Amino acid sequence: MTDPAFDYSAYGPGAGPDSGTDAAVPAAPAVQVFANARVFTGEGFSAPQDVIVDHGRVAGFAPAGQGARDAAAAATAGAELAQTIDVGGAHLLPGFTESHGHPVGWGLNKLTLDLRPGSVGSIADVLALVAEAVAARAAGTGAGDDGAGAGKWIVGTGWDETYFAEARMPTRADLDSVAPDVPVYIERTCGHMAVVNSAALAASGIDDDTADPDGGKLVRDPAGHLTGLVQEDAKGLLALPADTVADMEHGFALAQQDFNAWGVTTVNDCLANPDTMRLYQRFHDAGRLSVRMRPWLYAIPLSGNVGMMDAAIGAGVQSGFGDDMLRIQGVKFQLDGSLGGKTAATCTPYEHTHDTGILTHPTSRLTEAFGRAARGGLRMAIHAIGDAAIGQALEALEASGELDWVKANRVRIEHCSLPTDAQLDTMVDWGLIASSSISFVYHLGDSYPEAIGQDRLNRLLPHRTYIDRGIVAPGNSDLPVTNGNPWEGVYGAVTRTTRSGRVLDEVQNITLAEALAMYTSNAAYGNFEEDRAGAVAPGRFADFQILQDNPFDLAPEAWLDLAPSHVFLGGRQVL
Repeated sequence: MTDPAFDYSAYGPGAGPDSGTDAAVPAAPAVQVFANARVFTGEGFSAPQDVIVDHGRVAGFAPAGQGARDAAAAATAGAELAQTIDVGGAHLLPGFTESHGHPVGWGLNKLTLDLRPGSVGSIADVLALVAEAVAARAAGTGAGDDGAGAGKWIVGTGWDETYFAEARMPTRADLDSVAPDVPVYIERTCGHMAVVNSAALAASGIDDDTADPDGGKLVRDPAGHLTGLVQEDAKGLLALPADTVADMEHGFALAQQDFNAWGVTTVNDCLANPDTMRLYQRFHDAGRLSVRMRPWLYAIPLSGNVGMMDAAIGAGVQSGFGDDMLRIQGVKFQLDGSLGGKTAATCTPYEHTHDTGILTHPTSRLTEAFGRAARGGLRMAIHAIGDAAIGQALEALEASGELDWVKANRVRIEHCSLPTDAQLDTMVDWGLIASSSISFVYHLGDSYPEAIGQDRLNRLLPHRTYIDRGIVAPGNSDLPVTNGNPWEGVYGAVTRTTRSGRVLDEVQNITLAEALAMYTSNAAYGNFEEDRAGAVAPGRFADFQILQDNPFDLAPEAWLDLAPSHVFLGGRQVL
């Protein structure tokens, strides 16, 4: 797949194909007019006007009611109007971009036990669902070997101890009480840790004498016995059966439906592996993609995830390879864990502990890998949540010997939750992107005060600081860590308020217009696609969402219920 219109030179010398002769060419002109639309300008919405679309891209504008007359002049020479869509004075906004998510994981989680806040409120609720699954399996009415690749395991996802009545994490003993014989795996919302029962440990060959792997931890009680909590790279020791192809396709189809319903038209997959890449290509070839996919190949092995960087470099695959529906962005590295789970690597200990989290790789390994990625023409998305991890990322980037390449290619720090002032100075100097998981404020924020204290809350996911310093910071959900609805990220960015109503700080608030830019123009810039996405403007994709209400006229709480009435991808209706 190639795209002759794409400017690969932005990705450095030698990037991209030599020609686009195999690109699909439409058989006939397709001109549309989106009539009577109040168009998003970046600061608000215009008076009603007509938007002219040619072959899936915005060609121009006309006064309301004149688009049909002006379409031929604005579009390809000789084009004829194929369709007029009357927006009826509603609000036309660019499709949102999810700048960091795990769409297949989100879909697969929908096939497991739902342990998210709102579905369960206590460990007792979790155990009741596990007990039901055990009973259903024993009766032959459960998911069995067809459930989300679980095989003979019972799998649940999304729990957050912050919202449990017991105010603690589940344990191996809890799970053993309702599932003494069937392996059970329940993953925390952050995805960086899980709790398993004794049957799961036995099936994996893990016991009290098993050593912690580098970059991971098998948590033990004071007597040295395993509690069932498995953190970071220790998850790779578990013999959890692989997901089936059928489950992955089913899950991704469900995920696409959710993205369409949220107004999301472009998705960055920040854990792309061989199986997901094959899945995306199958969907693309069959015309089944209803969002544009932007995969980041998982770079080096961790937590059971396959490293793809060496294979990509060996095959000559560089950032920008693909077409407008499926384009490789680069490679993803993971340096630490999560703040709520206290595995993100911090310079000072978590509150009331001596723990500073986990660095998953030695700096020397990252230095070498970052250098190879740069020389291979692969942009980097570097998961670094805590300030210690961000510092390690910057140290390794500088030591890689490829700093000029880094400065020219918009390397991204993913999540970038607790940068220091000195680190922000470096990010400005190097032109780094802060791919910020701003949805954490709303969804995970209630776990942060106890973990990091107020001083650090004042610089958590610091969007006011990013904007004031000129750092481009796309917003994201990191789904399935949180819900993928961008409006929840917008709400958190503007109000700094959690789902329980707690205000984390009054330092980092931004405006609604600035928050919408996180998911539109800033996200397009973070993908090197500001020439074709992120705004309703000539030459940009006709990726539109239509809102009946003007969000600028609503109270912030009402944003949480906003949803588009229609969504278009390249002018094609997907919702």
